[in-house]
Amino acid sequence: MRLDRHSSIPLYAQLRELIVERIQDEVYKQGERIPSEMTFCEELGLSRPTVRQAIAELVSDGILEIQKGRGTFVAVEPDRLSIPHFNALTFSFLNLSSYEDIGLQPVQHVDPEAEIDTAFKVTTDKHPGYWMLQWPVLFDERIYGWCTSYVSAQVFPDLGQNIASGKRMIDIKSNKYAYLPVKGSVALMARPARNREAALLEIPRRSIVLAAQGQLFGRNGAVCEYIRTALRPDLLKLEIN
Repeated sequence: MRLDRHSSIPLYAQLRELIVERIQDEVYKQGERIPSEMTFCEELGLSRPTVRQAIAELVSDGILEIQKGRGTFVAVEPDRLSIPHFNALTFSFLNLSSYEDIGLQPVQHVDPEAEIDTAFKVTTDKHPGYWMLQWPVLFDERIYGWCTSYVSAQVFPDLGQNIASGKRMIDIKSNKYAYLPVKGSVALMARPARNREAALLEIPRRSIVLAAQGQLFGRNGAVCEYIRTALRPDLLKLEIN
């Protein structure tokens, strides 16, 4: 890639793409120091503010990192947490055999809400609402994702109290065989993080997250659970087979 001084694209943006291209081609390898600002200036005939702006944006995006007193380095991509056999039920609460070690947050009761009612195919607002369950995808004390599950309070009227009292999952699900998830219709999409998701995932606002959202169906064919999950695509690897 060459810089085009007659292009409508600013020179700092062209330099940014040039550096990214060199990283992808492994001219600058992960963990290695890139040339100094002055070297770029001399090589490409650029002003120092132009070079500085390009590097500052790459640092902001996490592609480069500044090590005080040493220079600017290509950031090392972190090891990814692998989630094997990813499918619609991967982040289902009702599919868990135990909730004791997942970091489950205090269960909240949610009144009837249009979006959730639609997901559960409920046509009236005169019902007891839903239980909202939230927990992190956690590994080595680092948050990789955040799971939110909605379960019908009409089908599981005592779910909140059962969890608060420490009742075992096997007992909670006893006699609810027809209402446990066996399949789902879950969409996977990349989108900007909502403010609360960004705070929970400890990432800058509007960072891109991988969102899994949709309905889970029980053996009776009815919707038994609605999930919303936000995942960090820079830290996770989903294995589908």
